[in-house]
Parts: sequence; C-alpha cells; structure tokens
Amino acid sequence: MIILLWHRNYRIFINDLKNGPAVENKSMHEEDKGTLFVCGTPIGNLGDVSFRLLDTLKQADIVLAEDTRTIRKLLSRYDVRKKEIISYHQHSSEKRLDSIIGELKNGKTAALVSESGMPSIQDPGHEIIGQCIKDNIAITVVPGPSAAISALVLSGLPSDSFLFIGFLPRSGEKRSSKISEISGLPHTLIFYESPKRIEKLLGELIKKLGDRRSALIREMTKIYEEAIRGRLSEILEDIGARASIKGEIVLVVEGNRGELISGYTEDEIKNKLMDLISQGISKKNAQKIIRSRYDIDRQKLYNISTKI
Repeated sequence: MIILLWHRNYRIFINDLKNGPAVENKSMHEEDKGTLFVCGTPIGNLGDVSFRLLDTLKQADIVLAEDTRTIRKLLSRYDVRKKEIISYHQHSSEKRLDSIIGELKNGKTAALVSESGMPSIQDPGHEIIGQCIKDNIAITVVPGPSAAISALVLSGLPSDSFLFIGFLPRSGEKRSSKISEISGLPHTLIFYESPKRIEKLLGELIKKLGDRRSALIREMTKIYEEAIRGRLSEILEDIGARASIKGEIVLVVEGNRGELISGYTEDEIKNKLMDLISQGISKKNAQKIIRSRYDIDRQKLYNISTKI
C-alpha cells in the first residue's frame, strides 16, 4: 500500500514497510527540465516581485535577459546568485536563438525576462516562445506586472474592451495608415511612446481621432508616478508648458464613440471596403460599416464600391 501525504508543497511517499520508508522532495528544477519559464518582472518598483518569480530565478539553469544590467539589479536585490545570464534581445542573431533552443532541448530550464514587465509584449520574447512551441518544448508563464494593463486601470477609461497598439511605426506613410486604421474602432487604445515624441503623437491623434478623453501615465510604480487625465488637447497643453517630460510613458485613449471621420481619401475608403470584404463581410454590409464610421454620402460610397 502507498500513502500519499501533502505538506507545504512537498510530496512524501511512504512505501511498504518491507521496502523501508522513502521520502522524495522534487523541486521545480528537477521536475521541469527542458522548460521555458516566461517571467513577468517589475516595471519600476523592485518590491513588486512575487515569491514564485524569485523561486523560478533561483532554480532555473539559465536566465535569458533583454537587458542583463536590469536583471542583475533585481537578482542582487534579492541575493539570487546565477551561474549563467544570457543576453537575448531584438538584435540577437538566429545563431543565439538556435543555441538557446539547443540548451532547452538538452534538458536545461530557462527563465525569460524582458527589461521590465511581461516578455513578448513589445519585445522579442514571442520569437523564442514560438520556436519552443514549434519544437514541442514546454512553456509556462510566471505572471507579473504589465505597463499597458496598469496604465489602462489608472486611466479610468473603459476597460471592458481595449486594443494594445504599443509603439506606432516610425515612417510617415505606415504611421498615418495605422492611425487611420484604428480611428473608427470602439475599443480603448493603449500606446507606448518616448518622451521626445509624445507631443508629436498627441498632435497626430487629435487630427485623426478627434479630441478624445485620454490619460498619459508615466513612471508607474516609481517615486514620480503621474497620471495626466483629460482631453488629448488638454494633455498636449499640459506637457507643452513644461520644460521637459521624462520617464516611461503609456498613453491611453478613448475608443470611437460614434463620431464620424472626415478628411478621408477615396483610396482610403476603397481599401477599408476591401479589407472588410476580405474578412467575409458582404459588400452591402461593408458599406453599412463604412457609413457608420465615415461622414460619406451614400451615392459616393456606392460609386467607390463599384470599382472593387
């Protein structure tokens, strides 16, 4: 007969007396060889770590870090001594990725961390995760802070439906096209932007989206955490009056609430129609959707649709 007892997460197996007692305490390190642990880390305040994160970092064979300096600060704060920290970021070569996958295939455990927050959110973590899935390497998540979600909560804007945009494309055409693409969506929008370019972004959004309710959240969880709430124009006026603005910035913008978009081009309308039709929507229903978003005459819209 075997009796299984649970006590403080340790499994104690008691065998037949003829075989003598046997005690087996298996740790994560021993049980989950060949696993990639995707670990969320603090976005500012180092006190935001979890017990599970520290345990994972202690027991993993390798730490894969977007910024080795940042993770060393965290490890030092909690006296976690690591034998191997490997740099892995957006400029890492395919050879580096292949080497990491090889280590995982050979049975090593790896903790993947970004510079801050959850890996794969606006960083290259999704590439190694995708490769692990392809190679049938086990993956698990150690949840942690997220700048996007934290800013959404602090903004006070609707959080039942939201869209993470992250950083917009740098080039003018792609950037303008992306803003136009999201302008008619009803979801709360979440942007990342640098302090140097935030005024430009605010101006672009006012022009394309209208003067919507918004919140600029910066330096979350840090000493100088700040939330600037109001219309886009009010936020632009606020930061424009300052000598400078610093820190990590997340801009949260209210979704489209039915306002009609003007200033469009015929090609833009045509492309929107084609995009909707490619999703399996009938041409008639696609026209209805376009009319709900754009200030466009019914006949003009019909004329554009006949060119598709």
